[in-house]
Amino acid sequence: MKKTVAYLLAGAMFVCSTAFTIRLISILDQLKIVEREAKEYIFSGFTGGVLQFPYSEVAKNLAVNKRAEVVKQLGDYIRKYTESKEFAQAYEAYKAEMAGYNPQKKSKEQLLTEKIAELKEDIRTAEEDMKSASGDMKKLYEFTLKQLKENLAALENPSHPKHKMYLADLIEEHEEAYQEEMEMSGANDPQYAPPATPRDLVKLRLKEFLDLTADIDFNAKLVQSGKVKKFADPRLEAKSTEWKSCFRAGKETVTAARAYAQQWLNSLK
Repeated sequence: MKKTVAYLLAGAMFVCSTAFTIRLISILDQLKIVEREAKEYIFSGFTGGVLQFPYSEVAKNLAVNKRAEVVKQLGDYIRKYTESKEFAQAYEAYKAEMAGYNPQKKSKEQLLTEKIAELKEDIRTAEEDMKSASGDMKKLYEFTLKQLKENLAALENPSHPKHKMYLADLIEEHEEAYQEEMEMSGANDPQYAPPATPRDLVKLRLKEFLDLTADIDFNAKLVQSGKVKKFADPRLEAKSTEWKSCFRAGKETVTAARAYAQQWLNSLK
């Protein structure tokens, strides 16, 4: 079975496109990303082999030529978290949960129902947390709530312009996660059981990322196909979602992320 390769660093760095001058503010605050949410995405990225990093409107509008510095800042944050006691304890709990786990495919209706319930709970939690927030943190929660409510409105209404797109993304994410869970749980082959330690897990994901991004041609030709652009070369169009995400992240981002990943991997040998 084809393995889904983690693109954690590229995924995380895709939201970064400039350096910041106020070092006293954490990189997540600067990008207006809630830390709890960031940790959830990072953990699921390392354990599941895929990543959707929290969306950042701030990062979306930043200059391109400053990406390397923010790649380093985010890389340092991710590394510190994966080396923490908090991450190690969560990983032990994850391994225990995966032992003997037999992943099940879910229907479109199940996925939609569960996602709507998840969004409602996230909204409730964010609204509760915002009550004690002030200043920039309150603005951060307000922005997060806006995004959550927009996603919820689209998924709850089949007539919403973005409903089909969000649902298709949900189904694709589930299929990729299912395949990865089958492998990581050892349901098909024990060799795919979760790595023994967080260090082993990190080494695996870093190697996968470096392998994935080794052959990206950032000058590859794109052609318009309806409302989207596709690769003119069918071989590139057939590449994985992860590979395409790294391509979209851009040369500056991926080059910096590869350098960071290689340095990190070398330190683990």
